[in-house]
Amino acid sequence: MSSNIWWSGSLFSGNTADLDAIDEDEYSRSSGDRKYRAMVHSHFNSLIGSEVDYYGADGAEHSFKIDNIAFKVLEDPNDGYRSCLGVIEYGEQNNSIFFHSPVARVRIEMFRESTEYGHENEGYRLVDVEDDHVWLEFGTNHYDDYYPMFVFTHFPKSL
Repeated sequence: MSSNIWWSGSLFSGNTADLDAIDEDEYSRSSGDRKYRAMVHSHFNSLIGSEVDYYGADGAEHSFKIDNIAFKVLEDPNDGYRSCLGVIEYGEQNNSIFFHSPVARVRIEMFRESTEYGHENEGYRLVDVEDDHVWLEFGTNHYDDYYPMFVFTHFPKSL
């Protein structure tokens, strides 16, 4: 597993204690913000495997809405060439565009997939419970060890 996804640890480790190791220049300067992000991370991870109402995603804002809660996914820019999934937080609904009614009932899944280079892509998927259509996928694509990249991709259904 890559060690550059969640500061010094991994967003996918399930260990929110990794948040204590945040560099003060990263994302926030207060311990209150770290506690808030740890709470949101823990809350979102507690939803893995559950079925929720999906109201859509706003690709420009990297946000999505499930069960009347808007989440925003933030990229962690390692440098000018690399990036990865940084944090998940509650989003500002006034900046995002969502449907007023749910468009699907989805299951939240975590995934890890090996690449042809022996690295792992990892992240989350929102999968339609009726037909297994993947509505949304976000996380880190490890193209290779040197060029990981943040992904946030919405897959609308074809008519």
